Amino acid sequence: MSETNKFQSLGAVSYPNENAFTRITGFKHLTMQERSGASIIFEYPESSGDPYYPIPRTDNDELYQKYRRLADNEPRVSFVGRLAEYRYYNMDKVIARGLHVAKLLLS
Repeated sequence: MSETNKFQSLGAVSYPNENAFTRITGFKHLTMQERSGASIIFEYPESSGDPYYPIPRTDNDELYQKYRRLADNEPRVSFVGRLAEYRYYNMDKVIARGLHVAKLLLS
């Protein structure tokens, strides 16, 4: 590890071939933290479990719109993130969106 305690040189590095994992994400790159140590995750492909990305289909969009309308009437409900907003975001956009919504909620 370097003196900046970053595990890798980029926020997310993909490993498509010879490893059991497909990606390593180092969160200090994404959040610009100045703390010691590193927070990383290894992503492993699986054919079962919860889906991580929305599947763009008409029935899914209609369901999202239904929940969106219900949430709009609830002052303490916010949708933030890929599945919550029914969009694909790169991780830097997910974090930026979360920080933006947090600022709005706290102001």
